[in-house]
Amino acid sequence: MNRFGLTFHHLGLAVPSTAEAVQFLDRLGYRQGPAVFDPLQKVNLSMCWHDTMPDLELVWPGDEPSPIDRMLKRGGPQVYHFCYSTRDAAASLAGMEAEGIAVLELAPPQPAVLFGGQPVSFHSIAGFGLIELIHEGDMAPAAS
Repeated sequence: MNRFGLTFHHLGLAVPSTAEAVQFLDRLGYRQGPAVFDPLQKVNLSMCWHDTMPDLELVWPGDEPSPIDRMLKRGGPQVYHFCYSTRDAAASLAGMEAEGIAVLELAPPQPAVLFGGQPVSFHSIAGFGLIELIHEGDMAPAAS
């Protein structure tokens, strides 16, 4: 474990479409999970797993504008976030800030389709970049 209670989960890879990325990943020995559309993030998603390499989340545009559109136009396919799971996101974030690390919340916790409704949040970490936090054990309230 580390000072912030974070466990590495995956790298987020933005792609304009999946065909070429999946072809390359398949040759590396990755297995791809089913594709899902996340209506809150307005993107398509699919997890890719490997026995000895880091897990990857493929992220590609949906039919509506989304935050990755601008990123893809600027730089093409790219790894753009690190994802960590945490049992206590508030404590993890407070720990970073207590150590002088500037943290800016970009997207508050919301249920993630890809992770069975577990909330995820996005944060910009000064001098590091974008991280996604999976709020382990927290489930979004059931819709009424």
